[in-house]
Amino acid sequence: MGESMQKARRRPIIHPLAINSLRHCLRVCRRGGGIDPGYRIHAASLLALPMLLAPLRAVERLWFGRRVRATDIAHPPLFIVGHWRTGTTHLHNLLAQDPGLAFVSTFQTLSPASFLTGLSTLRPLIARHVPDTRHMDNMPLSVDSPQEEEFALCNLTPYSFYVGWYFPRQMRELFHNYVLFDGASSQAREEWAEVYLGVLKKATLRARGKRLVLKNPVNTGRIRALLDLFPDAKFIHIYRSPYRVFKSTQRLHRTTFDMVGLQDIADGEIERNVLDFYRALMTRFFEDKALIPEGNLVELRFEDLEHRPMEELARLYDELALPGWAAAYPRIRAYLDAQPPYK
Repeated sequence: MGESMQKARRRPIIHPLAINSLRHCLRVCRRGGGIDPGYRIHAASLLALPMLLAPLRAVERLWFGRRVRATDIAHPPLFIVGHWRTGTTHLHNLLAQDPGLAFVSTFQTLSPASFLTGLSTLRPLIARHVPDTRHMDNMPLSVDSPQEEEFALCNLTPYSFYVGWYFPRQMRELFHNYVLFDGASSQAREEWAEVYLGVLKKATLRARGKRLVLKNPVNTGRIRALLDLFPDAKFIHIYRSPYRVFKSTQRLHRTTFDMVGLQDIADGEIERNVLDFYRALMTRFFEDKALIPEGNLVELRFEDLEHRPMEELARLYDELALPGWAAAYPRIRAYLDAQPPYK
């Protein structure tokens, strides 16, 4: 990586891994192949901050552990799937306006082991370091914004594709093992399922039992695994021109690595990864989408959502037999009217 790129980094003061346990930090670093020399000063917080926050995590386990384990996910989740940069976030933000639905927030994903007890203490600290807009585009961002639950997974277990944002040279192996699940051991799959259910149970407890609407591009390749957990889950697949997706995903990879990566990776390897992952992810989705029960999958073009959002959302609610459109309509309409121009 050139000197100009090194200077252009927008690094957070607090690395996301540092908000979680020291055991997890060390486990992820070991499996990720270690931290490159140029990043070790920045990574110093990975040793100090986890120990300072350990009491908060311990209190959460004692106060909420039993309640979380006993939480019933009564309403199968609504999963938004689709390749990165296809409009999944825009759709997630729209559906999050529905008062009958709940979501996993940015704060919950950054501090998945302590967000219930850290609302008054840890949340304000993290809020000061979350930018007003996302690093890959100009979409608004806050600690309370809807977020991909995959970030919570990578802050709790090494069996997550998003560990690759921290250790980019491991991305191909992580994709093969924990997106397609082709190379994952039975132990890894069991831990992934246990951690994933724990994240969703805790979010359900926080949301007082509402149905979760979850946006996670990684899940596009995990349809079989999701149906094993939630046979009656509903899915929305959003798609967009692959030419636009390719350029935008390249930018996503580079800007994310520059922000939180702990290893160097060449631009040529990023390009190969984006192309190979796109092909493998969409091939797996097309192979497995027939497993979704009839009436539980709707597909949506991003361009249609962009040009006639209310009509497309009404269709989505109707085809999936989702309740609450009458209550959701005015809130979604008001949200759309309040949004600044987006590129």
